Amino acid sequence: MRRYKEEDAESIFQVVSQHEIAETTIKLPHPYPRQTVDWWINFVNENFDNGLAYEFGLFKKNTNDYIGNCGLVSVSKEHNNGELGFFIQPDYWNTGFATEACQALIEFGFNGLGLERIHGRCMAKNIGSKRVMEKSGLMVEGLAKHEVLKWGIYEDIWHLGLVRSEWLNRKT
Repeated sequence: MRRYKEEDAESIFQVVSQHEIAETTIKLPHPYPRQTVDWWINFVNENFDNGLAYEFGLFKKNTNDYIGNCGLVSVSKEHNNGELGFFIQPDYWNTGFATEACQALIEFGFNGLGLERIHGRCMAKNIGSKRVMEKSGLMVEGLAKHEVLKWGIYEDIWHLGLVRSEWLNRKT
């Protein structure tokens, strides 16, 4: 897990342009324009430097293959919370990479940033993402019916969250 570099753009594009990822994420478009990747890398790094979000690329240790993204995709200094977001290349679904990355980001959010709350959301049909967040310690807070209109279909969205005291209690 590391910060993004400009030279990562092509390998990122190979992942984010996959239909399977876009259809189960709230904001990722499809098709994903190649030039948007260059803009996105700069956007992510600028947000990181300004403390607005902390997103990391997930790369396989031995091959440096791009696996996906995990981060606190928005951080509110006013409310002292952050939203957990992630996507994983389909070849690596059900391998534990997402859970390991999310757990590291939660640790970073509570210990490194001193956040009070970390929350996440996913489409109800994205059972894998919900499971990853639950295995990482987030608890279901509710289901918002028809919260997102994606590709002409209203999608239900699971909302999950975790506050610092709950996280600390689970660690002991």
